[in-house]
Parts: sequence; C-alpha cells; structure tokens
Amino acid sequence: KKHHEWTAPIGIVSLYCCPAEYFFTNFLPVSAGPTVFRSHLFVVWLWILVETVYTTIEHSGYHVPFVSSSEGHDYHHKTFTSWYGTMAFLDVLHGTDRPFSATVHGKRHFISCTLTPVKETVPESSCKVE
Repeated sequence: KKHHEWTAPIGIVSLYCCPAEYFFTNFLPVSAGPTVFRSHLFVVWLWILVETVYTTIEHSGYHVPFVSSSEGHDYHHKTFTSWYGTMAFLDVLHGTDRPFSATVHGKRHFISCTLTPVKETVPESSCKVE
C-alpha cells in the first residue's frame, strides 16, 4: 500500500507504488485488453497514453471539464473506507459508497460540462459537511 501513503494525492502519485502493486494494479489491467485482442502497436501506445493521462487527472484533485471527477478517488485516499473501484459499481452493491455520497465530495462528484469551478457550482455551505 505504498501508493496510499498519500492522503491528499497529486498527479505523480498515481505511479508511486511497490513493484508488485505496479504490476497487479497498473500494468496488468491496462495491458490485458490489448494483449488479448492483439491490438496494433499504435493502438496499444494510444491506450497507455489515455490511461496514464486519466489516472494522473484522477489523482490531481482537479475537475477537468468533460472528464470524470476526482472527488471519489480523493475521498478514497482520505479515508480508505470508501470508493474502492473506478466506476463504483461494487461500492454501490456493497454499500461502501454511502459515507462518500453523504459528504460534500459526493455532491461534487459528477462530470462537469462547463468551465465554472465545481466548488462554485456546489459550495460547501449547500452540503452536509463531514
């Protein structure tokens, strides 16, 4: 859990982990699809680039317009008791999303389609604070 030493992650933390964690959580999931489907080398490079940029944004703490919010992942690094997966399907199924959903972070977790900062769209005063 070297990666989770950071409770307020920054972009570069997405790659900060021990070799075993890197292999099982970073390398294997990203390379499995292109390997199974024998993708062209250009497609593999493009896929790795997109995944690396997305993971960096997810750990940056910023809301980038038209990209999934980083609030869920930031909350996961803060508490380690919620938001275990990227898509949150299993969190909803097992109820580990409830603590997150009740916070200001949960209210801000959406894909923003404007350049207005999400902290202005959903101010702290409009939400139940932890």
